[in-house]
Amino acid sequence: MGSLHQPLCGSPQLEVASIAEKPSFAMPNIEILPIKQDGSDVTLECPARGKPNPEFVWILPNGTALMPGTRHQHFTHYRGNGTLRIDQPVTADKGVYRCLAKNVAGTAEKRYALEPGRKPVIRGTTGIMKITFGQILNLPCSVDGWPQASITWTLPNGLVLDKPQVIGRITFLSNGTLQLKEVATFDRGTYVCKATNTFGSSALSYPVAVMVYPPSITNAPPSITRVHRGSSVTLNCIAAGIPKPEITWTLPGRTTLVPNNRFTAQGGIHMTVEGSLVIQDPVLMNSGIYKCNAKNALGSDFKATYLQVI
Repeated sequence: MGSLHQPLCGSPQLEVASIAEKPSFAMPNIEILPIKQDGSDVTLECPARGKPNPEFVWILPNGTALMPGTRHQHFTHYRGNGTLRIDQPVTADKGVYRCLAKNVAGTAEKRYALEPGRKPVIRGTTGIMKITFGQILNLPCSVDGWPQASITWTLPNGLVLDKPQVIGRITFLSNGTLQLKEVATFDRGTYVCKATNTFGSSALSYPVAVMVYPPSITNAPPSITRVHRGSSVTLNCIAAGIPKPEITWTLPGRTTLVPNNRFTAQGGIHMTVEGSLVIQDPVLMNSGIYKCNAKNALGSDFKATYLQVI
C-alpha cells in the first residue's frame, strides 16, 4: 500500500514565479540631465535588477520604441545592459526618455528628462547701493539657468564665501542673498556675486556706500531763556546725524549729564531719555550757561543758552 504522504509537485509557472523578482532600480526613477552646448554624446543607463534578468525597451520622447541591439537615427540601444546612447544631441532631442525593464514577475520604469542647459544669468542690475550706518543690508543674487548654478560672494576685503554660512554680522543665505547686519563704515566697497554651472558663469557687482553724517543740532533753546522762579522749564535739544548722536548737557559749574547718568546729585535737574533738560523748580542760583552737546563717531556739535531765572 502506497504512502499517504506523497510529495506535491507545483506547476513550473508557480515555481518560477515564487523565485522571480520584479525588476527594480537603486537610483531614483527619474533623473534630469542637461543637453550640453558642445554636442557631446549622452549615455542613459538602465541599471535594473531582477530575477530572471529583465529585458529592456527604450521609449523615445516621440513614442518610438527601441528594442535591444537596434539603432534609430542617432539613438542606439545596446544589447544586454539596457544602455541608450544619443550621438551629438541637439535641443530638439529634449524630452522624457523611458526605459522599461520587464521579466515574468513584472515591469519597472526608469525615466530621464533631457533639457537644454544654459549659462547662468543673474537677474537685476545695480548702481551704487546706499545704506544708512547701522541698518541691515540685503544684496540679492537671483539666478536663472540650468543646471542649477553654484553661487559665490566676494567681499570688498577679498574674502570669498562659496556656500551658505554665517560669519559674524555677515550671512550668506540659502537663496543666494548676502545679508550684512549693523552696517559700519568699513563695510563699504564692492560686493560681487558670481554664478557658475557647466555652461558658464556670470557676475553682478554691488558697489556699497555707507551713509554717515556728523551731528547737527536742529532744535535747541534760544541764546537766552528767561524763566520765573519755581516754574519748571524744559530745554530741548534734538540732533541729526548718522550714527545717531549721543546727547549730553553741561551745566553751570561744569557738571555734565550723560545718557547713563541723567540726574544731578542734588536733584531737581535731569535729562530726559530723548535728550531734553528739565529744571523742575528753578531758583536764582540755577541761572547760568547750559550747553547741549551732540557727538557721534564723525564729530560733534553744540548749542548754548543762558538761563536767566527771575
